[in-house]
Amino acid sequence: MIKVYFDWNVLSQMKNGKHVELKELILNNENLLIPFSTSHINDISSSFKGTQKQQEYINSDLEFISDITNEYCLFNNGKGIVLDHYPPKELFEQNISDKNTFKDISINGLLENFEDDELTKSLVKSIFDLLKSIPIEESFKQAFETPESSEAMEKMFPGLKENPTMEGFFESFSKMNFNLNELEGYKDLRKTVQSGTGINRDKIFDTQNPFEFIQKTYDKLGFNPEQFYPEYQNAPKWFDDITNTYIKLDMHGYQEDTVNIKKGRKETFKNTTDDAFHAAFASTCNIYVINDNRSYKKTKKVFEKLKINTRVFKPNEFLEFYKKFLHNENPSLDLKIIQDLLRSNSFYDSKSEDGIFRTFYFPYFLFGFFNKIGVFYPTNSEETSTFLSQDKPTNWFIIDEEVKRLVKRMLTYFGNDIDNEGELRMNEFNKDKWNGRKWKFENLTLRLQSINGYVQLYFDFENEKPAGNKV
Repeated sequence: MIKVYFDWNVLSQMKNGKHVELKELILNNENLLIPFSTSHINDISSSFKGTQKQQEYINSDLEFISDITNEYCLFNNGKGIVLDHYPPKELFEQNISDKNTFKDISINGLLENFEDDELTKSLVKSIFDLLKSIPIEESFKQAFETPESSEAMEKMFPGLKENPTMEGFFESFSKMNFNLNELEGYKDLRKTVQSGTGINRDKIFDTQNPFEFIQKTYDKLGFNPEQFYPEYQNAPKWFDDITNTYIKLDMHGYQEDTVNIKKGRKETFKNTTDDAFHAAFASTCNIYVINDNRSYKKTKKVFEKLKINTRVFKPNEFLEFYKKFLHNENPSLDLKIIQDLLRSNSFYDSKSEDGIFRTFYFPYFLFGFFNKIGVFYPTNSEETSTFLSQDKPTNWFIIDEEVKRLVKRMLTYFGNDIDNEGELRMNEFNKDKWNGRKWKFENLTLRLQSINGYVQLYFDFENEKPAGNKV
């Protein structure tokens, strides 16, 4: 299966009558696995007001997501990013509940969450009372007194100068969080960063090398902002790397987002962070489809910078790519593509003492799954090993459903397997060691199996000894 991640903007437009051909193509398409993520739910809940009319509209959005994605959801389970079934409506209700719980993150606001439990309330209150009186670091206080930084500090941490304690910090942080995500505070923060570094927004906005532009600016200042990046605690490092890099571009002015709460759809820092999260979630998929031009350009730069192996398309680009490379139901064509590629010069060689490993990359997904051919030429033998594999997304993982559909497709193409195992059984697949299926022909055995997390299809020709995974 081909994992395709759609930005909410594209899904919303399809739901409302645009991209008609694309919508018809992806609905109930067994070639595609289309997940949604918690960021899609954040997009929908960002302007939630609870009116009946709005609730009906939101319900229709959530139902549309269910139909398109079959309720496959990418989310952080506390240990990492996983892909599993999760009803969008249930996730939305949880999102609204969490949003109300942590609306006020001052000490007094957090304490209100324990009002219904007298025992816990008493314990937490004593801890919070102790926390209130702890003074903030001296460097914070000095920043408010320094002419070069005082104005920026008062904008970022309103009220902290008058109450330089942890109580004041939590109160100030709560206000800052509200200003950034509900008001236009991000506009001021971004302006402060750009003026403080001397970056000309007009020059960086559409430059070809934004990261080089930013780095040169900081080199002149003798300053490395990355030393202040937070430790990775609530998400995998790769997820935070992508989101931080995305926000870094926007913060310094490259394809910067509009910030506006006065008319139409509210646009704040929250929109930018959710777009950054979308890019991170999309890095687990083969393809990311996005329509917003600014987010499209930022994502492409981020993926290029971090070497993320996910194609980024606009809707029309994806439609064209699908028609050209992905729309194939003919197994004989897949076999012909394999033969043509093996005769071509489109390969990369890597050498070792054991032999030469030759890799062929291509845009097709053979049998709806494989997009890479590997051939191993041993040094001391004429026997070769040829197999189909995946040029996987950078932050890739595989789930049972992908293997289930691959096995079903191959049974349709080649008939019953040798051992009459048939379709994939419940809980049968083990990515580390799975014996898979075999099909026997005149002088060829097709061997589908999983070793070390890679699902591969081996071509074992008669009189050749089967070879193991060389990836």
